[in-house]
Amino acid sequence: MRSLKGFKLLSPNLTVLLTTSRKPSRRTRSLAKVLARFMNWRYINRGKLSLNELFKLSSDEGLAIIEEVKGNPAILKIINPKDESILLKIRFNVSNVIKVKMDDSSVVFIGKVPFDPVLLGAIPQSKAGLKLARKVDFKKKVFVRRSDEFYIFEFYYEDLMVFKMKVKRDGIKYGS
Repeated sequence: MRSLKGFKLLSPNLTVLLTTSRKPSRRTRSLAKVLARFMNWRYINRGKLSLNELFKLSSDEGLAIIEEVKGNPAILKIINPKDESILLKIRFNVSNVIKVKMDDSSVVFIGKVPFDPVLLGAIPQSKAGLKLARKVDFKKKVFVRRSDEFYIFEFYYEDLMVFKMKVKRDGIKYGS
């Protein structure tokens, strides 16, 4: 397998700005920082920023917001800041997050993904993307497994699992 040292497959138009709800728990902040680093997104502290201010900040990018349920990270929303529509909403549970130093290499999803990985800025699941994933040894991999009720996303950097995300099959919604 070949390695793509320093080769960036994403165009600058596909960057995403990630933030959290207004007063996130420590666990939510930790997940947001690691997810942003893993997916090559830009993370900002939300603080007192309103949604309108976030839309202005991310006008050239996508916007992702992690929300909480009972103090735990639980919902990831991918929003188009141009028309403020929700492109993707994922309801999840997450395992413990391991902080790892990562480079800005591209992310590949391995397995049948229930949504288009390009929404998250990853290699597409097209014929060309799958062929590239077979030929190149990517450092950042997301393994997707399915059961009757759940999708399980395992985020690996090199050979280390950074975190695991468990999503109910009906926990993925498109559009507002």
